[in-house]
Amino acid sequence: MAAPPREIPRRGLFIGGGWREPSLGRRLPVINPATEATIGDIPAATAEDVELAVAAARDAFSRNGGAQWSRALGAVRAKFLRAIATKIKDKKSDLALLETLDSGKPLDESDADMDDVAACFEYYADLAEALDGKQHSPISLPMENFKSYVLKEPIGVVGLITPWYGISINSPF
Repeated sequence: MAAPPREIPRRGLFIGGGWREPSLGRRLPVINPATEATIGDIPAATAEDVELAVAAARDAFSRNGGAQWSRALGAVRAKFLRAIATKIKDKKSDLALLETLDSGKPLDESDADMDDVAACFEYYADLAEALDGKQHSPISLPMENFKSYVLKEPIGVVGLITPWYGISINSPF
């Protein structure tokens, strides 16, 4: 196995564009299942932290009338999603090693998982771009007096606890 990164990053909760400690200051240990050694820790978020995150997301959702995200074209959103995929690919070796240390799976599996994670972001970037061409698509109706079309728009913020599905970065979509 490759040597672990010099330092496993210690992160807080990313809320409102910045890192912060959980409201109660509690952290949970991350245990390497192969050695049972503590390899780091993660923030223990509370309902209060979730409320702060939802409030920040609502603010971002509606900021400038939604122009920055909720009303942005799919192509704009795709640019951000592809940038995330690129960063994952750039850090693939480090991320794969961290996943192996965290989950105990073989390094070659974790390495392949990072390709899957990047591919998820690219897939959703493609969907976002395709959405632009489908907006205002007419719907054929049997009555000439009525016109109908498709308009897909975001309706709000969702807070989720996602299960682990075998890859280290759960897709938020």
